[in-house]
Amino acid sequence: MRRKHISALLCVGVIVGLVFTLGASADQAPSRAQGGLQLSRVMRSKLAHSQVILSAVVTSDWKLLDRESRALALAVRDPVWTTSLTEPNYLRQSDAFSRALQDLIEASSKRDLELAANAHIALTASCVRCHVHVTRRRIAK
Repeated sequence: MRRKHISALLCVGVIVGLVFTLGASADQAPSRAQGGLQLSRVMRSKLAHSQVILSAVVTSDWKLLDRESRALALAVRDPVWTTSLTEPNYLRQSDAFSRALQDLIEASSKRDLELAANAHIALTASCVRCHVHVTRRRIAK
């Protein structure tokens, strides 16, 4: 069982590395207007909360996991976030992200490490899928 958790957490580490790589390309958004800078601020906030969430999952710090998951949920309620991402694919990724956040909050209340690890993987995967989509759209233009 412990081996399964370690494998899952290693997977999370690899995915987080991908998010960093893709996140760097997200900074090169075509529009550097105020809206683009505000969206970048929200994305950086999401990344910072996600990093702390990974730490909380790995260390089973349930209070930190709950606090940061809820803070991340607030970050995606920012009007910049909700008005910027209106395309159907973005909305699907945002829904997957929100479901994973709810699972993280539930895992923290249940103190369930396996649920927390799986929710974190789902959260990170939704980020990666969205960043891949954004990158492909930029290349297509």
